[in-house]
Amino acid sequence: MDSNVAMICLFDHMDAASPFSLSSLLPFAREDDVPILVNAAELSPGKPDRWIKNGANLVVYAGGKYIRGTQSSAIVLGKERLCKAIWWNGAPHQAFGRSMKVGKEEVVGAVLALNRWITFRSAKNERDDWLPRVKRIEVHLSLLPGVTTEVQSWTGSVTAIRLKVTWDARRVPFDAESLRLTLLRRRPRILIHDFWSTPTSITLDPVNLSREEAETAGRASARAFREPHFIAQPAFTLPPEVDVSGQFLHGSAPHQVTIQQNGELISGVHYTGSSSGVISGEVHGRRVRFEAAHQKVPISLSYEFDGEFAHDGSISGNVRLGVTVKEHLGPVFKGQYGSAEWDATLVCGTG
Repeated sequence: MDSNVAMICLFDHMDAASPFSLSSLLPFAREDDVPILVNAAELSPGKPDRWIKNGANLVVYAGGKYIRGTQSSAIVLGKERLCKAIWWNGAPHQAFGRSMKVGKEEVVGAVLALNRWITFRSAKNERDDWLPRVKRIEVHLSLLPGVTTEVQSWTGSVTAIRLKVTWDARRVPFDAESLRLTLLRRRPRILIHDFWSTPTSITLDPVNLSREEAETAGRASARAFREPHFIAQPAFTLPPEVDVSGQFLHGSAPHQVTIQQNGELISGVHYTGSSSGVISGEVHGRRVRFEAAHQKVPISLSYEFDGEFAHDGSISGNVRLGVTVKEHLGPVFKGQYGSAEWDATLVCGTG
């Protein structure tokens, strides 16, 4: 490393599998006196902190996640000299960090939340109850045909135990997003965390559930798997090649898609003016839903098309726009840039 390297930033969840892990970089960083910062926003602090103990100079945690502090706050732990440098460059001083000002009320809330998380018995009791809540949900799902469950935990990190639910697409005729939307419409309403979902799996997080709510979530989820006909619908045939026109917030753009259909499932390619993406989706009745994933580095573009066939064979609907990274593939990220209207007409087909 030369004098141009000011700091090394590592991501917590990538450390174990990365060839540039904290332990591998530490000797080089110390030799050249380059500080290492770990972004652990999605985890929670411990005492002693594992990252500082293992040699990092700074570690950053979100104030509004596990410790349940104020949403706009973050907590930086580490070397006093570096923490003071952060303070001097932030509000109330006239430096570049002033634009990221955190109010006094939010500072107090974050400090109190951190103190409770580390020292209060009630916070530890909450963490100890995560596994029983997960087990309450699992008992309703684990014996269903075509469904498997897995309790997930992470050694060395105070992160919630979660329940991963996976199903066989040949036996369960709906995807994760259809399940999520169905559970939101029904009563009682159940909101599934979508960050870690795949087309045939969901991950349930017990942090914000009481014991009674965990029981309710388990029963409601199991009911959806027992009554799949309320989610899945008969298939409709999609034309093999169509022109797509999108009406965005500022202007419109022509796209093109090529489609292959196998029963309810569709695949193909989505073409824009600057890139192409792989299509995957399905047809239910007169409705069609497909996603076009345009692989980019470091983030990928996502188009989620939802439409309905008209009597003349044309299709119209809405498309959700977003970007994703490998660890965040759920609808929240895929729809973070809003939606646009689209319509499509047949270019060529086989009848």
